[in-house]
Order: sequence, then structure tokens, then C-alpha cells
Amino acid sequence: MQEVSQSRERGGLRSGQGADPDRQALSLSSHKGVEPHPVRPSPVFHSRPVTVNEGFVDVHDIRLWGENQRLKIHVGQFEKTHGRKPTPDDLVQIMKSEANLPGVDERDQFKIADLARSIASSGVRQPPVISYDGTLLDGNRRIAASLHVLASDDFSPEEKARARNVRVWQLTEHATQDERNAVVVSLNFEPDYKEDWPEYVKGRILYDEWRAALQNENHPGVARQKELRRELARRFAITTERFNRYVQMVELSDEFEEHARTKRDKDAHEAQHRADEYFQYFDELGKGRSPGGVNWSLNQDETFKGLVFDLLYDRKFHNWRAIRDLKYVYQNEEATEFLREANKVDDPDRAQDLVDDGLSAGRTARAAERSVGANKRIEIFVKWLREVPVNIFSLGSPSAITEKNLRELYEVLKLVEVHVPDELRRDDDSSAIQAQ
Repeated sequence: MQEVSQSRERGGLRSGQGADPDRQALSLSSHKGVEPHPVRPSPVFHSRPVTVNEGFVDVHDIRLWGENQRLKIHVGQFEKTHGRKPTPDDLVQIMKSEANLPGVDERDQFKIADLARSIASSGVRQPPVISYDGTLLDGNRRIAASLHVLASDDFSPEEKARARNVRVWQLTEHATQDERNAVVVSLNFEPDYKEDWPEYVKGRILYDEWRAALQNENHPGVARQKELRRELARRFAITTERFNRYVQMVELSDEFEEHARTKRDKDAHEAQHRADEYFQYFDELGKGRSPGGVNWSLNQDETFKGLVFDLLYDRKFHNWRAIRDLKYVYQNEEATEFLREANKVDDPDRAQDLVDDGLSAGRTARAAERSVGANKRIEIFVKWLREVPVNIFSLGSPSAITEKNLRELYEVLKLVEVHVPDELRRDDDSSAIQAQ
């Protein structure tokens, strides 16, 4: 798992979105009588006021941010395939899912087509945020969609005019790295009316920050680790619980990728795409760490965990809710055999049916086991109850059970009496008559 984390070459938030010292400033222009001007009051990003100027630029002059976490895997994959960094035109093709990258299907992953239609109709309504040299800090999708409008024959000259001149917010030449980070965090972690970064992107950013914090602290103790988690959660405007969940999901995601690469000889980028597609599933796979839970079951048997990873990679679970029932399959040979058979089947519908049969067999067996267990527990309790001295029910006795426990026992026994079948009541009545 450590090798996977290192091989990702994730950049986190500490690099990539700063202004390029070798690139000249991008000048703002006026448009339709609106002159460039400072935004007053200064907008607040993640509790930090940031000085920005507002104006218009030609969309072709804006530089897409190739280090954007949403593009991280795609850019790495492009560089491996072509032996060079992607050009601005290549980045647009990547965002339009037209770059022909292994593991990426033809669906509009970044939803550029729908956004392009909106921009052609109404223009870019929310101004992208750019650095002083014109590098995007927020708004890759809006700019890619605008470029799509200009390059397509499906839009009229009037629609293309709306897409060409884009109103932007530009940071000043004095903007600090912390201010640039605040923009990125605020606009992608805090709620907004735009396409949020996917969960896997957020999770990996947080995980990178977590790993960096651990390295900087040189193996901090348990108490300090908890404090670091709280500090990072506050920094990214999320709860500590959510932060912990992200860390656990990324760790499982890395295990999943490592299994795909080493056990199934999958391309690293393709494995990353599949892990990102099923990132929410790792939330369910991480739950239940105590005995009998899902995560506990996975960690008891590497073969069972590998089987689950294979089924997940091959899209053989109907939905993430099915993951919850894996705890019933572990150590149940009949149920596990259904999953093994599903792993061998190529037909996805048949495979999903076999998985469902296995989960159902596991649930049924667990229900029967719990029923038997209930009988045994009641038998032990009744035997104990018959043998205990009666003075434990006297509140004044030194050996008496507490009033709270006595009250709860009485309530439970009344509940049992309500549900006793009529035939048992008749048997008791007959015995009482015979005794008289």
C-alpha cells in the first residue's frame, strides 16, 4: 500500500496552483461598458479575505490548470502514453473524454456537453478564479466548456460570442500561496452550486495532507495523531469523523489498486480509474471493524478480501448496499461458493445474480444461527433464574439486584407473557386444574 501511495505522485495543495514567475500577467479587459475593477468588499475564501480584481478575458488566454486534482490521474496517464505533458488542447480533449485513455469510457465524465449548452445560452455566470498569470484556480470545467462551444459547429455566432468573453476574478501579483490554497479549499470543499470535486479527489487530497503531517512530525504518538486529524479537519472545513472516513477509504482504495496491479496485472492508471469509480464502496468496506463486521471479515482472510476486490473490479455487485451483507458470507462455505462462481462468470447479469444468491444464503444462515443462539441463551438464563435465591428480588437485601435491573426484568417478562401462544396458556390452565 505504501508503494501505491508513493507511485501516485500526488501533488496535494502545496504545489501546482501558484503563479508562474516566467509567465507574464494576464491583463483584464473591459466588455460591454464594464471596466476592470477591484471587487469590494473582498470575497472571503475559507474564512480568509482575498483581494481580487474583476474583468473580462478572452477564454483562449486562460490556462487550464493541469495540476487540478480532478485531472491528476488523466494527466499522468496521458504523459505515460504520449511521453510528454498535455497541451491546453489536450487538456480540453481529456475533459471531453475524447483523449482515448485506457480505463476511461466514452461517457462525458466531466459533464462538459451539458455545461457548454448552458454557457452558450447564458454565458459563464459564475466567474472562474485565476492567478495573476491567468492560471485557473477554479473553473476548469467552465473554461473547457466555453472552448468546446467555440470549437463546435453546433453553436451560432451569437452563442460563441457569449462563450468567448469570460468574466473572471483575478488574484493580484501579491497573492500568497495560502490565499491561493484558500480559494481552492473554499470552492471545492465548502458547499456551492457547481459540480463539486468527486469524493475520491477530496479523499486523496486529505490523505496526502495527512501523510505529510505524519512525516513532518516524525512518528507522532496516538494523542498527537488525534490532534493532527482535528486540525486538518478544521482546515478543510469538515468534521473529524468525515476526515477519518476519507483516510480509511483511501487506504482501502490503495489496497484495491495494489491487488489489481499485482494479482491481476492491471495497468496502474486503469486500476486507479476503477478505484475512483467505486470510491464510495470503500466506505462500506471500511465499516464494522469489530468481530463479525464487514471490515473485520475482510481482514481475517486475504483470499476472501481478494475475491471481494475481484468482484468489485469486474462490476459484479448490484450496488454498494450489497457490501454490508459480506459479513454474513465470510466463513460460510455455501455462500462463499456462490461468490467464487460469480468471479468465474463473464456475463455480468448472471454474475450479479450469483452474488445476490450468495449474499442471500449468508443472511439466511446467519438468521438460523441467531435463532439457535437465542434458544441456548434463554436456556442458560432460565436455568440461572431457577437456581438463584429468591432474596435477590428483595430490594432491601444486600445481595439484591438493583432497582433498575429489577424493573427492566419485570418489563421484559411482561412482554414475554403478552407473546406467549394461546396453546401454552391452555396447557398451564390444565396443569393448574389437575393440581387442585
